[in-house]
Amino acid sequence: MKIAFVIHSLSSLGGAEKILVTLANHFVTMGHDINIILLSNSNNIFILDNKIKLFHINNTKKKYLPKKIQQITNQVEHIANTTKKIDPDIVIGFVASTNILTVIGAKLASYPVIISEHSSYHRSLSNERGKIETAIWRFLRRVTYPLCNHLIVLTEEDRPKYHYVKDISILKNPLILKDKHSYIQKENIILGVGRLTHIKGFDMLIEAFSMLPNNSWRLIIAGEGSERTALEDLIAQLNLQHKISLVGQIDDMEYLYKQASIFVLSSRSEGFPGALCEAMGYGCCSIAFDCPTGPKEIISHNQNGVLVEANNIALLSQTINQLINDDKKRKQLGDKAKKIRDELDIKNISKKWETILINTIHNNKKVN
Repeated sequence: MKIAFVIHSLSSLGGAEKILVTLANHFVTMGHDINIILLSNSNNIFILDNKIKLFHINNTKKKYLPKKIQQITNQVEHIANTTKKIDPDIVIGFVASTNILTVIGAKLASYPVIISEHSSYHRSLSNERGKIETAIWRFLRRVTYPLCNHLIVLTEEDRPKYHYVKDISILKNPLILKDKHSYIQKENIILGVGRLTHIKGFDMLIEAFSMLPNNSWRLIIAGEGSERTALEDLIAQLNLQHKISLVGQIDDMEYLYKQASIFVLSSRSEGFPGALCEAMGYGCCSIAFDCPTGPKEIISHNQNGVLVEANNIALLSQTINQLINDDKKRKQLGDKAKKIRDELDIKNISKKWETILINTIHNNKKVN
């Protein structure tokens, strides 16, 4: 198959970007012709197979249009024109706003299109947008999504929210673990991983940690973001500078996952939490707020991890403390969590993708 992926850029280590690159690299090994259409001129920071072709946007100025409309028009034209140039069997959009533009561009070029969501329905299209802009984009989603040939979402919880789309599949994200370190001794470390933003709930994790009666454990939070200063202030207010570390973005996350005894997902909302999957794959005893969406479709409560009522800081602290004091249960949960490696193995996930691609291409031949 000749496949054209569409995404805004590959300039940041976001979840959707990682998944696209993982799938693209794997599809190349399966013999597929892979192309990636980018809607910006930002530099690619990922390692891509040298057979993969990148197509950056070439912005043209249209003085008669407002700046935002001009940008969107350029992006749609780039998708349509580049798709015609590539002449793929299928076009695949990644992330909600890009999905909208991809549907329009692919349909203008008369090619079948699959779009994929990488956030929860209600979180999607809301990040860093005002109320009016969010409303406009969500209106565009409602209008354009029914025109796609197939929609891929991450969870059963989100499927019914796209009732206006005919063909929908649920596909979990693949999990790629490197296993560079053969053995690392577990330490009294609680780990949180993610962007330092309000939605990730690290303020709640810090407060829960502050309530622990045991003072021999440390909390490490890996990630960077706009809430760093606020979180540092909170840590200082609680006088926990010696116990809590905000270590920023870490290249070798495997080391931290294997070093930590407990992983905590404290998010207020999720799409399909990759950090939770990684932590479980590396054998962390994992705790997650039962937030929308994702955690309850990854964790079987008290079998391969623990679910805690969303936003219940006191209960989160109590749960962490229970696991701190129960070495046997920590190890049991961590050992069972590793089974997620098989479920999310790239070979299994890519086969499901391939089946959807083949069926969509067969049922929606390009209109000449």
